[in-house]
Amino acid sequence: MLFELPTLLITGAQGQLGYELEALAREEGFDVVALDAKQLDICDAAGVRAALKEHRPRFLINAAAVLNAEEESSAGYAVNTRGAAILAESCAEAGCAMVHVSCAEVFSDQAVAVYSEEDDVAPLSQYGKSKLRSEELVRAALSEHIIVRTGWLFSSRGNSFVRELLEQARHQVEISVADDLQGTPTSAADLARVILAMIKQLDCGSSSWGTYHYCAAESISWFGFVEAIVAAARQYEEIPLDRLIAVPQSELRMRRQPANSCLDCDKILSTFGIHQRTWRSGLMQVIRSYYSWAA
Repeated sequence: MLFELPTLLITGAQGQLGYELEALAREEGFDVVALDAKQLDICDAAGVRAALKEHRPRFLINAAAVLNAEEESSAGYAVNTRGAAILAESCAEAGCAMVHVSCAEVFSDQAVAVYSEEDDVAPLSQYGKSKLRSEELVRAALSEHIIVRTGWLFSSRGNSFVRELLEQARHQVEISVADDLQGTPTSAADLARVILAMIKQLDCGSSSWGTYHYCAAESISWFGFVEAIVAAARQYEEIPLDRLIAVPQSELRMRRQPANSCLDCDKILSTFGIHQRTWRSGLMQVIRSYYSWAA
């Protein structure tokens, strides 16, 4: 008898990760229900319970997140925290496992080369605090959970950083870029691959629930990543951007991020056998996809 892949319910379906998760899961033969914010408000407990009852997924993947969560009273903060809690509590009631996506912004500026899952957390921004709180709420509500922390997620979808940068580069001769941030860019498609690989093992009987780190291989500065994006795009079009200006992040209108966002991925390798892929190959795929849509 052929192995039957489990039913997945994906929240945040129109985001960078949600889109890639749905596309890859369908390609691999999963039974997929992908819902965006208009189809499912994850802060609506009754609506979440109804969705789980209707679709009966074995795994729920929470890819919903709001970056604009700089006030605890904001709707974005509620989505990141209360929404995650409602999903986890509803999954516990329905007998459904949950994969929750978090980020490296739960850490601060400790003097470490890479952060392990056991390192102390101390977010610098309200967004980071909202993601840390979401982790705590998921752990408290549901034993069968996976929390995946990642960093510097990118894609060619929607309002992604890659698209925003290339729009700027077409209309400006100079762009200021933070040069005091170090991290590891990770394509949304690569993270989707990792999450589905974990789910397959868990569905086959693995009980390795808990918190894991995954980011692509090779760290780089934010400035260097921007340089790489522009260089890749110049293979497809002439870009008038003449100069990138290196500045500290404090001079830019951006939420405060850890100076170092590099994650140790040894645990996911030793537990699930998942190897890191280079972000450079992921970037080339994203740029090709971006220009194929634009053509």
